[in-house]
Amino acid sequence: MAETHTATLSAELEHRLLHGLHLEWNSARDGNPDPRIRSLTPPMFAVNDAKGTLAHWNEKRREISFSRHFLSHHPWDAVREVLLHEMAHQVAHEVLKAHGEPPHGPAFRSACDLLGANPKASGSYPSLRDRLATGSTSPQDALTQRIHKLFALAQSSNPHESEAALAKAQGLMEKYRIDTLETGDPQDEYTTLFLGRPALRHHREFYALANLLTEHYFVRCVWAMACVVDKGKMGRALEVSGARSHVLTAEYAYRFILDFIDRSWADLQKERGQKLGRSRKSDYAEGVVAGFSQKLQGEKKKRPTSLLPEVVKDPVLDAYIGRRYPRLATRTRRVRNIDAELISKGKKAGRRMSIQPGVDEKRAPKGALPSE
Repeated sequence: MAETHTATLSAELEHRLLHGLHLEWNSARDGNPDPRIRSLTPPMFAVNDAKGTLAHWNEKRREISFSRHFLSHHPWDAVREVLLHEMAHQVAHEVLKAHGEPPHGPAFRSACDLLGANPKASGSYPSLRDRLATGSTSPQDALTQRIHKLFALAQSSNPHESEAALAKAQGLMEKYRIDTLETGDPQDEYTTLFLGRPALRHHREFYALANLLTEHYFVRCVWAMACVVDKGKMGRALEVSGARSHVLTAEYAYRFILDFIDRSWADLQKERGQKLGRSRKSDYAEGVVAGFSQKLQGEKKKRPTSLLPEVVKDPVLDAYIGRRYPRLATRTRRVRNIDAELISKGKKAGRRMSIQPGVDEKRAPKGALPSE
């Protein structure tokens, strides 16, 4: 369950949180290609006791204030989404000179475009996780549940049944992607979530897992700058973007694979009768991810025909990514001192892995506040 801090914040917690908001604001400003945005002066930040409003930009005070209740009950990606929305109000007033316009008028919408902000992220706007937790019955959510049930069937002890369920789930995801491309869904049908929490350093397997999700789950993964509130510094978070149904499925696959790695790694250490270091776990975990990726690739090849051509471009997702990350760059990583035997064992475990039940579990998101 999310920790709640509904009564009072300690001075230390409030300071860390306000500092985190300031760092995120600076990062959004400094990383923007528009020189007008980069010339902005930071506002003041505050925390308030409002429950009906997520956050508010006060033009006269030059202040962005956040609801303590919102901060206590939502993860940092939701907080950052609302911060960008309020920053767009600031840009509308101070850069685009939107005096006399309605709050969400043309200048505000232009500011959202400049910042890659969500114009809806205010008031009673529910997060994606909230919509899932409250049992939304939209066609996309219904499709998500259908795909998840097929993943659950992939636990079958009968290898043919397991592989058939996995293949059907992947096929549904392919079909939905084709439907999305044909209907030309607008960008607001796409969404972005953090997978895991921001950190100053991420282990190797998380990079491999990001590549797997991009390759097999019709989403785009980006290592984005994000504040590590506990440390008071900017780090990185894995952000996944795509159609809502695909993002939720990728989020579940991400959690399941990491849980599988933890369990099977503990079993392997018991079998060996020794504790191995963290870098050795990364060797094994990278092997698991590679093995599972090979399994998914094999399922694609077994299907008599693929619904997707060899290379499919999603122009709407490309536009969404370009708008959200105007300065996106690709980096390569070098790995040294690996244990080939552990990687091999991980690959074998990954090829045996099947997605299991637990998809419908409605986990409450953790709040943005660090625990005391």
